[in-house]
Amino acid sequence: RTDLRDRKAMADVPPDGMRLRCRPRRCGARSAGLIVGSLVVLSAACGKGHADAATPFGVRLGSMTPASYRSVAPPPLRHPAGFAGFGGSEKSGGKKKGGKKGGRKSKRAPGGGAATATAAGAASGASAQARLLTPEGRIAHIRSRVEEADVSALGELALTTDPSTGQMALDVNSNAVCAVDNFLGPELLGAMRVEAEGLIGTMVPSQSTRWDEETQQIVAYDKVGVLSTQIEGGEKGYAASPRLVEYVATLTGALSQKLNRILPDMHQLSGAAQTNKLAVCLGEGSKYDKHIDNLGGGDGPDGGGDRRKLTALLYLQPPDSHPAEPSFPEETEEGDEKGGYFRAYDVPQAGDVTSIAPRGDRLLMFWSDALVHDVSPSFAPNGKEDHRWALTVWLLADEKTGIIRPTDASIEDRHFGSG
Repeated sequence: RTDLRDRKAMADVPPDGMRLRCRPRRCGARSAGLIVGSLVVLSAACGKGHADAATPFGVRLGSMTPASYRSVAPPPLRHPAGFAGFGGSEKSGGKKKGGKKGGRKSKRAPGGGAATATAAGAASGASAQARLLTPEGRIAHIRSRVEEADVSALGELALTTDPSTGQMALDVNSNAVCAVDNFLGPELLGAMRVEAEGLIGTMVPSQSTRWDEETQQIVAYDKVGVLSTQIEGGEKGYAASPRLVEYVATLTGALSQKLNRILPDMHQLSGAAQTNKLAVCLGEGSKYDKHIDNLGGGDGPDGGGDRRKLTALLYLQPPDSHPAEPSFPEETEEGDEKGGYFRAYDVPQAGDVTSIAPRGDRLLMFWSDALVHDVSPSFAPNGKEDHRWALTVWLLADEKTGIIRPTDASIEDRHFGSG
């Protein structure tokens, strides 16, 4: 969990992209610090040897954002298989022809307008790719993609039963599932996949919980063929996966801000706190059992416990990793040898199942405290390139107004055998 430790200082956090002044008053230099919402994701010594120049106004930050970041160059990237266009456009091998003598203009060939448009498009594409080479550019890109995303499904209202009273009420649809395709683009997604693969040596068997019929209890277990780790900041974390750190920090602030505009108080999200998991299914039938991410883990707005409220899951496969055209919410596993589909239960009504392909660059969002789901067995017929990578960011409930919904007894009985 990453949190802003000093709540009083939130009003003093500078705006996005602002460079930070060095802490020693007599220095006055600006460091290479970079602000994303209330999080410092990159900073450096000011150039005069003051290594801790980037702590803004005494704000103490969590593990994602310590004060001692140094200037770290992103690691070199290789071309990942399946990510078309990753790494920049190809250089043309042809020579440029000169014009005619005497300053006369050459005649325009048929279709010249289209050629000009193509060239302009290529220039625009090159400019967009160039923007992704800097932290500032990548952060701006992620924020713009969040702002453009249609997340209205998460704010739709439905008649629901209050588990504590049994009364029907109009509330945010607890079984809402929102999918955004082509979220980041192949260039940034490909770079993030490379960084993810570079972390596999630090990953451990992924743990989860499930309902045990024999003991009638929730038990922890290791997922077979699934490895996971947490994306953390700090000098070491940023050096290993700068784009993953930037993504987690930026999405936390930008998505919570966007959703809070349409959500009632009880479902408001914290913009300064998150937890996350990078996971990979290695094939051979690796899967996730049926579960709810946060099965009633909260203890009220001011209590402790599990405060995960919204799950935002990004698939890091190539965009064409699954054969069928995107047809959410009517996708099917039939004929897809890789499997690994996300399956949401009780959508749109009790007993129904919605299958969602883990298509690369798809952002999948749902309520952590409500949706029953699992992952079907996944396979890797082509080896490593078919491994199913997913980066999950959990946005936490707002500490003042947000609540974690208790699980309806009928849902527990239907899915987990517990009334």
